[in-house]
Amino acid sequence: MKVFIPIMVLVLLVACSGRNELPIERSSTIAYIEEKGYKVLSYEGRSSSYELTKEKLIGLPYMMYWGLMPVDPADYIGKTVNVEKFIVMNHPLAKGKVDVYVYEVNSVPIGGTSFPHGDKSDGGYWSLEGKTLEELQPKSFQDWREEWVNKYSE
Repeated sequence: MKVFIPIMVLVLLVACSGRNELPIERSSTIAYIEEKGYKVLSYEGRSSSYELTKEKLIGLPYMMYWGLMPVDPADYIGKTVNVEKFIVMNHPLAKGKVDVYVYEVNSVPIGGTSFPHGDKSDGGYWSLEGKTLEELQPKSFQDWREEWVNKYSE
């Protein structure tokens, strides 16, 4: 019995811990999200990690992801980009939960994208603020895409 109780406590602690906790090492990213007015419900972990290249920037889905962010991707070519996933509330994209993907370089948030939580559809790209590419760009998608591909194909 003396061994059973500590084992049960340990099992409960392990079972109750998990990726929904907000880790301290994510505090700058959580602050970045909260500055936008969103309530962070959970940290879901690292969604992806990759080196940004010109080849990635001219292909889908990276072209869309980076086109939705307020940074110049050229500043990050050759750098490792980590994409951290959070679930938030109080987001303009949906009344309920929204998945937020924050892009970090050297542990510094530089932008992000969002997606309605639980949505299983194939399409849709939104900025961190819930805007489409068409809402963010002053030109047609075709003109924007052509300019983008020409810029990053060099």
